[in-house]
Amino acid sequence: MSSPRVKIGIVGAGIWGRNHALALSTHPPAELAIICDTDEARARQLAEKHGCAWTTSLDELAESDVQAVTVATPDHLHAGPTLRMLTAGKHVLVEKPLATTVTDAREMVEAAEAAGVKFMVDFHARWHPLFMGAKGYAESGQLGDPVMAYARLSNTLYVPTEMLRWSGDSGPEWFLFPHVMDVVRWIVDAEPVEVFARGHRGVLEKRGLDCWDAIQALVEFENGAICTFETSWILPNSYTNVVDNRLSLVGSKGGLEIKNEPSLWAFTERFHTPFSSESVTRYGKAWGFQYESIRYFVDCVAKDVTPEAGGRDGLVVTAMIEATLKSLRERRPVRMDELLG
Repeated sequence: MSSPRVKIGIVGAGIWGRNHALALSTHPPAELAIICDTDEARARQLAEKHGCAWTTSLDELAESDVQAVTVATPDHLHAGPTLRMLTAGKHVLVEKPLATTVTDAREMVEAAEAAGVKFMVDFHARWHPLFMGAKGYAESGQLGDPVMAYARLSNTLYVPTEMLRWSGDSGPEWFLFPHVMDVVRWIVDAEPVEVFARGHRGVLEKRGLDCWDAIQALVEFENGAICTFETSWILPNSYTNVVDNRLSLVGSKGGLEIKNEPSLWAFTERFHTPFSSESVTRYGKAWGFQYESIRYFVDCVAKDVTPEAGGRDGLVVTAMIEATLKSLRERRPVRMDELLG
């Protein structure tokens, strides 16, 4: 006999909230029941598209009979709805970053532990086939001990100036670093101990956005491995893709390299590589690695399994980014224990 479906709600009906709705509405173990957004028109429109209820009230969602909630609000607005759902006893999946302060992140982790619920951060890069392959090579021992890595994740100017309405409340460090910092930590299987960063400001500030243009952060891990993390929000819009994502890793026995995510190169009205986070619908289903982490969360709730990419992973990544910003301000290396104790 099949297990009962997981009744689930979504907080946030924006760009990524729509992806949550698509992932959940096409996953048989999930029953998408309600969508919550402060924008009534947006909540109603997405709910009508997927045939579910909608609300503008977090309290109404918290008091409903949904078992689980996914949170897809802007980067700086994760803590409020997440804490409200956790204290209501809901299982929660929250988008990356878990929070934009270590204080909020720790409070969320502690609230999940106190409630005894499933808690997961949507680090969906872990579900990308290329990064899963890299993790497999590391686990197999073929690379030896990790020595040095380089991870870059940048966007064109389109993202902060056109795609996001709230980019001035975030930055490439919060919007992009969580993906690469989590996936490198996951692959090398070690905790970060020190961060030293340098950055550039000015290009986005001239456009009225209080954001870093570009940041490089050198992170040392407890096993002696080092990684340079690089991010930027000012790639020209003429770049072949809205995303530039690369990873190289050198170990004591071997190495690997991922040269940008897309492998499809198109020559239409211009030369470009299609955005890899766009969905492909084929064989009656929406496909994409960005959906699989959301579906995995539902499966964990249904099967009573503790999910990977949990709250502590989110806390450590938030601390890595906060250490990066502290290093930028104080122009010195920052030990992780200054933030995590």
